[in-house]
Amino acid sequence: MTEKKALLLVGSPRGIEQSTSGRLGGRLLDALKERGFETDKLHVHAVVRSPTETERALAAVAWADLVVLSLPLYVDSFPAPVIALFERIAEQRVGAGRTRILLIIQCGFPESEQNATALAIAECFAAEVGWRWLGGLALGGVETYGGSAHEVLDLIGKALAEGRPAPDLAANKAMPAWLYRIGGNIMWRREAKKNGVARRLRAKPYAD
Repeated sequence: MTEKKALLLVGSPRGIEQSTSGRLGGRLLDALKERGFETDKLHVHAVVRSPTETERALAAVAWADLVVLSLPLYVDSFPAPVIALFERIAEQRVGAGRTRILLIIQCGFPESEQNATALAIAECFAAEVGWRWLGGLALGGVETYGGSAHEVLDLIGKALAEGRPAPDLAANKAMPAWLYRIGGNIMWRREAKKNGVARRLRAKPYAD
């Protein structure tokens, strides 16, 4: 019988409560808790700051049979503290042969396909350390994400709690790309004006 112990690792530098990663991961953790899971959560950036906290994090990983990693995309990969923690897990093969891992990854770009490389990295990590890869929920345009993501997370939680395969974790996006570009251009113009460089937005200093 599969144990019901889930650990949420939040990989955003903003923390658990303040970040989109924390809110999305927390939603899934709530769905699991409602169905009998014991749950815990850690802010990865905080636990890698000292050897003592890192050891506590490794003990928490060993305690869980399900690890949910929720994080933002950083240059097609993970934030550095997440990589550092995963290197320690791989060195000690914590949870090898029994731990399952699910990834929730989100980026500010409208195309959720931007997360594909990071998903592949997570899958390779699972294979290397001996964990069971459950797939990932890849989200684009997350700053505007609302109820649809929550519904998917609730469905995933229900499936995992019942011992069934997670539903198809199809990539999603919150807004059309054309609308994202309009919003992005407005934001950059506003920032340029605030910093006194509005006239230099089209500058090409390396064109020659």
